Amino acid sequence: MRRAAIPIAACVAALAACERGPASAPAGAPDPTSMPTASPTAIATSTPAPVPTPRTPATAILRAAVAVEPGAARVPLAPGAESVVDPAATFEVELSARSPDARLVLVDAREDHVPATSTRELAAGTRLTLTPSAPLVPGSRYALRLDGAVDRELHDEAGRGYGPVTLPLLAAGSPPPPEPKKPARKKNRR
Repeated sequence: MRRAAIPIAACVAALAACERGPASAPAGAPDPTSMPTASPTAIATSTPAPVPTPRTPATAILRAAVAVEPGAARVPLAPGAESVVDPAATFEVELSARSPDARLVLVDAREDHVPATSTRELAAGTRLTLTPSAPLVPGSRYALRLDGAVDRELHDEAGRGYGPVTLPLLAAGSPPPPEPKKPARKKNRR
């Protein structure tokens, strides 16, 4: 850290003013010995700065979340509980509040977005649907996320923010066998 250079003359003048005491203070300046001070109890009882309140999780307005499987079977989805779903399933989420910026996305285990089409219907509440472009990979884990289209939070019409919700999924079935390794090419000798 580099210190600023203070002229010696300024240091000498400040030292001389300290030695003369409060009588040498400029006219109209308050006497430092008569200034009010806060007592230790007053400092301890002062009001602390407000702590920001955490956002309400979207589970507060989450009415229903389901996987709609072929044949119209509906599998309920819950935050924190992995649900086994048919690889050809589509997904529906209903919110009790109107949320024009709510979105539903599906991510794989590597956090990559799974290609899908989605819709948002606004009425007294909000209904979101998501249809993956291709069936899910059997035996693979996914996460259905409810969050905001602009940032991670979704908002109702009154502007209240709600934190994102993750619904863990497991695609039913056995995982496909790994692709066979390609044999190494032989080098040609010349």
